Amino acid sequence: MTPTTRPHRLAVAGCGAAAFGLHLPLLASSDAFEVVTVADRDTGRARTAAQRFAIPRVATKTRDLLDGADMLVILTGVHEDLIETALDAGTHVFTEKPVGLDVTRTRMTAARAAEAGLLLEVGAMRAHDPALHAALAAVPEPTGGWLIKADGADEAARRSLLPPGFAPYTFADDPPQSIPDHLEDHQVTALQILLWQGYHLLTSLVLGAPGATPAACTLDAAGQSIHAYLYGPHGEPYTLVIGATPPGRFLEQIHFADASDAATVDFARPYEPPGTTRVTTSSEQQDGFGDPFAAMWQATAARLSAQHPADLPTSADLAVRVEDLALALAAICRPGSFSRKEH
Repeated sequence: MTPTTRPHRLAVAGCGAAAFGLHLPLLASSDAFEVVTVADRDTGRARTAAQRFAIPRVATKTRDLLDGADMLVILTGVHEDLIETALDAGTHVFTEKPVGLDVTRTRMTAARAAEAGLLLEVGAMRAHDPALHAALAAVPEPTGGWLIKADGADEAARRSLLPPGFAPYTFADDPPQSIPDHLEDHQVTALQILLWQGYHLLTSLVLGAPGATPAACTLDAAGQSIHAYLYGPHGEPYTLVIGATPPGRFLEQIHFADASDAATVDFARPYEPPGTTRVTTSSEQQDGFGDPFAAMWQATAARLSAQHPADLPTSADLAVRVEDLALALAAICRPGSFSRKEH
């Protein structure tokens, strides 16, 4: 930054684990940003965050939250109404993913922001992940692959980041979200799993195999796991699994292959340093990659300064593509069933 350039002023809505463990530590220590206000529906959370990260104001009303802010950072469970309020006020927006469960509304919101000359940045961290881009460089035109996530580590990780006594999940208190009205109940569950748990996998697939189309999707009998099959633009097969797993177990892996090489990325556990992410190809194994989360915020700062990276789609455009794919998978999803032989 030059001496005449002030930091971008941010207002943060939502003080859960993502705020305490990811966003606020980075933003509070960055020369590019100044967090001026924080809010949460639990005022105690907001006050604790303000004290820990030296944030000068705690807001209890949205009007006060937006006062003096260049960008609203939305870290709540439901995002749409806050996005609309910020755009009404002429304020840029960063929102955690997904924008919402109804891609039609997401598309309209993205168009509205663009028409107003406002940024709608979405936390698609994988789009900035050096490990993913290393894999795509090794296999630039994959002819198939798989994407797997099984996360039983998230709750414990969240608890370790939050102050004592704060619940790791408060989604049950969220207002209802807009949902496509043509989906059956099991398909809504599938859509939630795809966008809440599988967003990073879908981002990787959209970037690695643009134009992938769903062929089959099944929700397991317990309503906790998705198994899907997709085709790339030239008929390449891709398998997608988002699975339930016992506490403590974790796997997030993507694998892309072509006729001459293959690349497998084993991602770090949630909220842990990205240096443990590993990329394996036929010729080498790499680790020690840079932080995709920090890279995401660097890109956001660049866009706020009207310096748009040319090598990435805008995050709102990417979010629409991810949510489109999730809806297409959910719309063909069938409920699973199982039988157990009696012995």
